[in-house]
Amino acid sequence: MTNIKLISIFIITISLFFLGCVEEKPVGTPAPTATPMATVIPTVVPTTATPTPVPTQIRESKIYISDVDTSYGFRKVAVWNGSAPYINRTLTINVGDSVKWVNVDPDYIVTVVSQEGLWNNSASTMRYMYRYFNYTFDKPGEYEVYVDKAPKLMHQKIVVNP
Repeated sequence: MTNIKLISIFIITISLFFLGCVEEKPVGTPAPTATPMATVIPTVVPTTATPTPVPTQIRESKIYISDVDTSYGFRKVAVWNGSAPYINRTLTINVGDSVKWVNVDPDYIVTVVSQEGLWNNSASTMRYMYRYFNYTFDKPGEYEVYVDKAPKLMHQKIVVNP
């Protein structure tokens, strides 16, 4: 039994000897080798001042209401939300504005005629009182309209600004 103990001790000692001889490899990342740094020269970009945008005003289109009859022709003009300057039967408006002619004659049919032929006269015929016809002016210029049954009455001149 002593032989067995001696053999066991001998095997354990030799095992420990061989375990100590095993080379361990280092764990981790190798240190990087130094590389020479390049000299960086910054590029100068000239700056330009950005102009401040000017807000554009969006103009709302207006509706001008013109009373018309066969006795007096074009009597008055009002803007949908106020009054409009109306001198010597001349109405000055802007492109995109509309004129709405209203028949205020209790007895007769009123037809508003464009001297420049802007619309079909049957469309501008107002058979009864308070019927209306409207037209939106989309090009600048000077236009004239008159009452079909009373061409001798003063014409209405419409100046359309851009």
